[in-house]
Amino acid sequence: MLDFKALLFDVGGSVFNWKDAVAPLIRQKAEKYSAAVDVEAFAMKWRVGMFVVLARLHRNEIPHCNMDDMLAIALDDLLAETPALTLDEVDKADLLQGWHQMDVWQEFPEALERLKSKFTVGILSVLSLAILVDSNKYAGVAWDAVISCEFLSKYKQQPESYLEGAALLGLKPSEICFVAVHPSDLLAAKGTGMHTAFVTPKKDSEPEFTGTPAHNPDDFDFNAADYTDLCDKLGC
Repeated sequence: MLDFKALLFDVGGSVFNWKDAVAPLIRQKAEKYSAAVDVEAFAMKWRVGMFVVLARLHRNEIPHCNMDDMLAIALDDLLAETPALTLDEVDKADLLQGWHQMDVWQEFPEALERLKSKFTVGILSVLSLAILVDSNKYAGVAWDAVISCEFLSKYKQQPESYLEGAALLGLKPSEICFVAVHPSDLLAAKGTGMHTAFVTPKKDSEPEFTGTPAHNPDDFDFNAADYTDLCDKLGC
């Protein structure tokens, strides 16, 4: 018997197909300037770079800011390491806009409606509210709740973010199941008392992060091949 009332989703990489939104824009800029750039590698380094900037924020090395700001910092850092590609402010704004036009994985819209028939279903994300609102509208999906860590005291994967997200829903952590493709995110949520559901990430959708814990199925309450499978496992 399921003893939780709500699902909170990580969405960056877990639900949103960020790479297919960002990589074509990088390719356009590389072609525009005839720059020899490995587009896939550039995209992955940018994704890693945003977490490097987030870690700096956690260490109080930069002021509190949202993910739009962090992505801009990460992009400038990456461009400094990529002399073949020189972009002006308009070009950089074009690339940053890609994060506001992310689609979701093909099976997700139907799965979301199935899950909402049984649970309150929301987002708890490090992405900015603007990114979340714009991408949800772009993808045509509607959640019961959208929580961006930019309005919380801490970003994921700090425990305060999960606890404050639960409190905003008027729920205890034990009344929530956190859903993600990232084991480290799930383990952090589990540490606050949340239930956890691991969904297998799409192939080549995420970079390899140094120190990322291996996926141990026994660590999580549910393990799903995709979101349709998650619905089946949750009886939706």
